[in-house]
This record gives sequence, C-alpha cells and structure tokens, in this order.
Amino acid sequence: MKIGRENFLQLYPDARHLSRNDEFVAFETFPKAAVENGHCYVQDPSTTIACRLLDPQPGEKLLDACAAPGGKTGYLAELMQNRGLIVACDRAAERLALLDENMKRMGTAIVETFPIDWIRDPVLEKIAAAALFDRVLIDAPCTNTGVMRRRVDLRWRLTPADFKRMQKRQLEIVRAVLPLLRAGGALVYSTCSLEPEENEEVVEALLDEMSILRAQQEKRSLPFRDGFDGAYAVRLLKTR
Repeated sequence: MKIGRENFLQLYPDARHLSRNDEFVAFETFPKAAVENGHCYVQDPSTTIACRLLDPQPGEKLLDACAAPGGKTGYLAELMQNRGLIVACDRAAERLALLDENMKRMGTAIVETFPIDWIRDPVLEKIAAAALFDRVLIDAPCTNTGVMRRRVDLRWRLTPADFKRMQKRQLEIVRAVLPLLRAGGALVYSTCSLEPEENEEVVEALLDEMSILRAQQEKRSLPFRDGFDGAYAVRLLKTR
C-alpha cells in the first residue's frame, strides 16, 4: 500500500524476485529497513491462498475472524485498495495490539480491531453493528502440521486426540460467525494444517449441518509439492 513493486525492487536491490509468486520477493538476510518502513511484511506465500480465494473487492465490509498478527489482514486491505472496512478479531488482546502495530506501519486505514473469543463470548455490539458482512475469513486455529518445519516440537507434542479436539473448536467458531455474513456472501475457511480432520471433514460436517452453505472452490498447498508451507482453504457461499 505504500510502494509499488518496481519501486520496491529499485529501493531494495538485494530482493530476489519469486517467479511463481509475483507479489513476493525473497531476501538472504532479514529486510529490516523494508519492514520498518512498512514496505513489506514477512510471511510465507501459502498465507495468501485464503485471501485470494475470498477475493475481496474495494468498498466491501469484511470480517477477519481470527486475524492476529495480521499478515492476511494486511493483504486483504491491499486487495481492497485500502477502501471499505475490515473488522479484525482475535481472542488475545496482546496479539491484537501487534496487529494494530503492523497495520499502522503498513499504512492500512480500513481495519478496526476487537478482542473476542467466538466460542465463549457474545458477539460485541460494535461487531454486530457492522454486520452483515459481504465476506468472512475464518483462518481457524489448528494443529499447525502444515508449518511443522517452523515448529519442530509438534511431532513430539501432538496426539491423535488433538485433531478431533481442534475440529470441535473449528466447527464452533464457524457456527458463531456465520450469522454475521449476509445472504449471498462468501466465507473462506482456512487452516495451516494438512489433516483431513481439520479440513475436509470440517467442511463435510458444515455442509451436512447447514443447508444454507454451498461449497464453491477449494485450494491447498503442500510443502513437498509447492516448496512452501502447507495450507488449506475452501470458499463457501451462504445462499440465504
């Protein structure tokens, strides 16, 4: 939002172009100046899959239900050309503070943040007042098996029970958020998990339970195939 691609490459000549991801560059060392200036945000290309699938338009109202620390939120604002409204929520206030800091640095002007635990808390009055939303992103908490290369402790910590426990939580979040989406609006459910319990099985359960939902498109990335983190995303249409 602060700088175009060509200007960025001129200003930071040590940035390496990624041919398969036009909006990404790679650095051999941490790009401190570029980050501090709000000219870029450090994240894996897999994080954009859900945002592109949501396909937000300038001027729309969006709900980013599990937003912190804000990588997807900032990219959504960029896709919206910094026009419209993004209500960004997370259950941890300290993580929302980090999101606010990231948005300010990147020049994002359309994001409002609210702390909420979708499972335990009632919908805040200010969030309800902004509804109904045109599009909703639920980047759900998960077991993170798609990013295991960054969290090597996972292979020793996870148990089979964790996948069903997370599935229950993921379904509860979608149930809580869905009433805030307008009829005809799009909901993208995403995780950084590779597990069917947290991805396809969640979608199947939602479609069986809610006749107002229809699956439109599904995308995923696989570390061993694509060369970056694992991620899953599905776009659901709320028909009425």
